[in-house]
Amino acid sequence: MTPNVLFRLGAIAAALAGLLRVSSSFLVYSEPTVGRELLYLTIDLGILFGLLAIYFHQYVELGKPGVAAFVVALSGTAIIVGPDGFIGSVPMYQFGSTLLLGGLSAMAILGWNAARIPRYALASWLVSLALGIGSTIPGAPPALVAWAGLALGIGVLGAGLRIWSSASSAQDGGAS
Repeated sequence: MTPNVLFRLGAIAAALAGLLRVSSSFLVYSEPTVGRELLYLTIDLGILFGLLAIYFHQYVELGKPGVAAFVVALSGTAIIVGPDGFIGSVPMYQFGSTLLLGGLSAMAILGWNAARIPRYALASWLVSLALGIGSTIPGAPPALVAWAGLALGIGVLGAGLRIWSSASSAQDGGAS
């Protein structure tokens, strides 16, 4: 398996996860069902595998601080893929989501000038983090959580599409 094939697989994972995350933002909340949990598991695994491509697509531009941001985002994703429980009084899904969005936001800031990932995608991760934080304020509209998920999905979808395009360009002899 070549690096280009791995990039393409990561791009597909990111784009699919982003598309599903955007779509799931419009679902009306209900009690968890097997189908809904499988949907979220698919999204989270897509983000996990897509995050690998997102990082390695721009690791040179992110530098050493980018390694730390990537590890934080990857750790957060690993936490949200697991069961949605508590450790002590800490809700693990919210904790993992915060790490994921914090890591992605740091990667967005570090990668802004190089723009290997589209700036609208980078900005959407920053917006998602702000909305997620805003949703924790007492009295905040519950819709902020859905909007944060929508912004996250837009960014992951955009990153996946860019990586796919770059991998296609590299396969055709262009620079990646």
